Amino acid sequence: MSKDIAFVLAATACAIAVYTDLRSRRVPNALTLPLLCVAPALAAFEGFQAALIALAIVASALALGTVVHSAGVLGGGDVKLFAGVGALAGFPACIDVALYSALFGGLLAVVVSAARGELTAVLARVRSGVASSVAGHSLAAGAAVIDARGTRIPYALAIGAGFAAAMLAQSAVPFLRIIR
Repeated sequence: MSKDIAFVLAATACAIAVYTDLRSRRVPNALTLPLLCVAPALAAFEGFQAALIALAIVASALALGTVVHSAGVLGGGDVKLFAGVGALAGFPACIDVALYSALFGGLLAVVVSAARGELTAVLARVRSGVASSVAGHSLAAGAAVIDARGTRIPYALAIGAGFAAAMLAQSAVPFLRIIR
């Protein structure tokens, strides 16, 4: 029963986040902060170990997301949304959510760049950023090169699509599972 509630909460949060992100390029704290609290509390109905796993997912996602956010790659709301949705998905499905979100985020970046007529320039910045990273420069320097124009991408859309793909892989289309 709590897995069904978790799915509905995560899907609803993703839908609201996509709507607000498309309209204002923001994912509100009023949505994400309660999600961060509800996910471990809901997992507690499955037992103490499930609650600890949900807390670990939230903590890990926030820690890694903070690094990515400080590099200028993701917004803070996107990080909190992913942490909450990942915790609601549980382990190991949260890894599928992360990988599918990254895949859809990359595709979204290409589509947005192409729609703005900036695809060639963005690809050149990516190539330069990768070369900087390989040469030993920091991730933040590479991200600054990649996102030099400050284009904001509605990444909640990628997180929502990543969640949907991961949930399909967990149920109806198991061959799409990345982590077994």
